[in-house]
Amino acid sequence: MERTPFVVHGFTGSRAFTVIEVLATLILISIVTGIAMVTLLSKDTYATKSQLAMVKAHLRYAQARAIHSDSPRGINFAGTRSHNGRTYSHYWLFAGGDDATPVRFQVEDDSEYVVVFSDGSVGTWPLVISTVATVEFDAWGSPGATAVTISTDAGDIVVTKNTGYID
Repeated sequence: MERTPFVVHGFTGSRAFTVIEVLATLILISIVTGIAMVTLLSKDTYATKSQLAMVKAHLRYAQARAIHSDSPRGINFAGTRSHNGRTYSHYWLFAGGDDATPVRFQVEDDSEYVVVFSDGSVGTWPLVISTVATVEFDAWGSPGATAVTISTDAGDIVVTKNTGYID
């Protein structure tokens, strides 16, 4: 009795890849690589959004300090400041109505995206704060009878008049 070779779907013991399998693998690798590249290249976008949240948190901190200390506190958005060849958006916390004297924030200096200058002021990059303004909260946490809008390239921050709601 003679044995016939084992045959599966027309192949006789072949262990090679088909052209379709090779192309499918290359397409899959291309898609995964593309997604990885977009994620790596959008690092500055994540940094910008996190810095916007940090600026809002600093405003809320100034507001809370004003309420708890029963004296005015605020943030002075002063424009830009240079450090190591890079231009940072620049602002600081102030107390007692003296908006020219920075009070140190408890901020971590990562030297790439956030810089804490020697006077206690903060610089952020790549977040661009295009509004030069001062936001001062009274002992009730109110910025006064006028709403304040701080424009950034990641969106506007609005401090609602009278209530002090920060959005």
